[in-house]
Amino acid sequence: MQKPIIAIVGRPNVGKSTLFNRMARKQLAVIEDFPGITRDRIYGEASWDNKSFLVVDTGGFQHEPDEDIIRQVNKQLLLAVEEADIIILLLDAESGVLPHDLELIDKLRQYGKRVFYAVNKIDGPRKEKALYDFYSLGVDLFPLSALNGNGYEELMDSIVSSLPEGGDGETLYPRIAIAGRPNVGKSTLVNSLLGKERMIVSPIPGTTRDAVDSVCSYYKKKYIIIDTAGIRRKGRMAKSVERYSFLRTLKNIENSEVVLIVLDASEGIVELDQKIAGLVFNAKRGAVILLNKWDIVDKNILSVKDVEEQVYQKLWFMRYAPVLTISALSKQRVTKLFPLVDKIIAEGSKRIDTHALNQFLINTLASHEPPLYKGRRVKIYYITQIKINPPGFVIFTNYKDGIKEQYIKFLESKLRERFSFKGVPVEFYVREKKR
Repeated sequence: MQKPIIAIVGRPNVGKSTLFNRMARKQLAVIEDFPGITRDRIYGEASWDNKSFLVVDTGGFQHEPDEDIIRQVNKQLLLAVEEADIIILLLDAESGVLPHDLELIDKLRQYGKRVFYAVNKIDGPRKEKALYDFYSLGVDLFPLSALNGNGYEELMDSIVSSLPEGGDGETLYPRIAIAGRPNVGKSTLVNSLLGKERMIVSPIPGTTRDAVDSVCSYYKKKYIIIDTAGIRRKGRMAKSVERYSFLRTLKNIENSEVVLIVLDASEGIVELDQKIAGLVFNAKRGAVILLNKWDIVDKNILSVKDVEEQVYQKLWFMRYAPVLTISALSKQRVTKLFPLVDKIIAEGSKRIDTHALNQFLINTLASHEPPLYKGRRVKIYYITQIKINPPGFVIFTNYKDGIKEQYIKFLESKLRERFSFKGVPVEFYVREKKR
């Protein structure tokens, strides 16, 4: 049974992300002291008094926006209201009641849902006189400080007593992170996978400033799709919000089972693409390389085979990752991603029997032994698998320093020929054992 959903709404910079992070008990949303940071909806799992629910952070509501991206923020906010069971309207004690608040209150009343009116930034008894301005709304008020927790318990007790019955427990869906530089089509891809407009899509690079989670279903199997903020060049990450978004992206890459590395097929592979792929490689995550915008590539000039060769030339360290040409906009080959992701997750969890591994080792050594080390023969006695996700193997030899990186790469190549491990990195550890 689906968990109940609580949506936090309000004007920009009233403290929605601070309250969201307190409810989710970890920092999932970017917090900065200026408005407009959260643009999309951000989902987190939360619980109170042994009741589990989903909490949604939304972008700040603005009156009569004159920019398309602001209109999309308002649209995303109202979509969150539509799917939510309970709404928290967060008001700002420091600014008092503004016309934006009144307009949003009128819109919320049209949905007929339970709304909790929380007045934020009441961080002590002396600030409570700021509530007088809000009594004119004619609603029950919850004084609150999302930052230090004043009034938080009273608010949550009232909310959970009104929650509909829902599923408890922790979701264990596979996590798929989508990484890439700004404006390569990550958010468009998320919308295509979900089959609805979940993300704000704009031609302006950097529209997604924070990682955003979505639950996606494919043939009754669920996945968590994480659209990460576009990774920029180092010189463009001067603002603290950009640095924080970068660190959040790294964390989401590390916490995912598979990373979809999105490239712009119409522009080719640039240096920043290589660095992003390097981050995924260093995190030892499964990966798929997606060449997006394939629908606008001239196929008479560039074939799929040609582009695969170019990818592996530039991303030589990720030859294990499959390459898929897609169009997120037209949804071309997008549904092929889920079977591919399932395959990569299975490969990352695969264990090879020690007997089979050592039979493989005997056959490999028969064709190509390690080169001599200081004039002496290097022997490899046996091999065993010690971990999964990513798969890791230990080889025991008489001369640890005699096993060079080049020979490890040869062993990996032969291992993949025999056991596949498609889409996942493998690790080798060399141990010395005298006989």
